[in-house]
Amino acid sequence: MLRRLCGPDAEDVVQETLAKVWRLRASFDDRRNGEGWLVRAALHTLCDHRRRRERSVLREADVEPAAPFESSAIEVREEVERCLRHLPRLERDLLVGFHSQGLSLRDLAERHGLPLNTVKSHLHRARARLARHREDHDDAE
Repeated sequence: MLRRLCGPDAEDVVQETLAKVWRLRASFDDRRNGEGWLVRAALHTLCDHRRRRERSVLREADVEPAAPFESSAIEVREEVERCLRHLPRLERDLLVGFHSQGLSLRDLAERHGLPLNTVKSHLHRARARLARHREDHDDAE
């Protein structure tokens, strides 16, 4: 079945499937259809395999050759500070707390008196704003 569905990757998917079912063998109910359990595991493994392959292809396509690093540590720090100044204070505090100070999302939620999902939303918005600011800055150069 896997040979028909995935061609040259079939051997890899079979190996991944066998490793998975061996790891999960305790969850198998011998009163149920064993062949169906294996087929379901194989199809899930095939889907996972394809997703990983697609992500790696996308990553390879997006990778540009790295330019030589010419900025000094001071210049990089100044650029980061300049970008952070464009964020609202709460988003800046959450971003710095999470990425620089290593605080967990729960710690940040407690520290700022916010629900956990609100902290996640603010972090997402802060990252998006930084990316937009960086793109605008790169376009201007």
